[in-house]
Amino acid sequence: MLENFRTWLFASPRRLVVVSLTAIILAFVGITALTDDDTAVDTTGGTGNTESIGSTNAAIPDADEYVLAAVEFVRLWAEVAPGESNQQWLDKLVPRATEDYAQALRTTDTATLPGGQPSGDPVVRFLAQESAMIAIPLGGGDSVLVTVVAGDGTSEAKVSDVQPNTGD
Repeated sequence: MLENFRTWLFASPRRLVVVSLTAIILAFVGITALTDDDTAVDTTGGTGNTESIGSTNAAIPDADEYVLAAVEFVRLWAEVAPGESNQQWLDKLVPRATEDYAQALRTTDTATLPGGQPSGDPVVRFLAQESAMIAIPLGGGDSVLVTVVAGDGTSEAKVSDVQPNTGD
């Protein structure tokens, strides 16, 4: 039977390559499955106490700071309050925005603001250690997507972008 297998295997170079690669892959997968990835390392100077070193859990950032910053910003941004000048509107937003976004806000036509206040639950669309994207529904039925960043010399989360939340 082994002789028949050898004859069959060597009859075609393509068959030989395919069978050989398959055997190598299966051997690799089998060895990997049988090998334990966690290894014990003696970190105690030979006392025999060991700790397991393997995969570590990533720290999941807390979204609360980003959500609060986004909701407060949108509350102030979405509409100019009655009797409020454009400059007063801008003065409330600049401390809550990054420098670049504060410059962009200076060119905002306040007549194009969506109006309405945040209404409903914000949805965290993206969350990282120093940034988040939060969808905030507005009372008029619209929704905006707010990008909030921390770090880069800021002690608190700041808004770096607001755009319509479309495609949901």
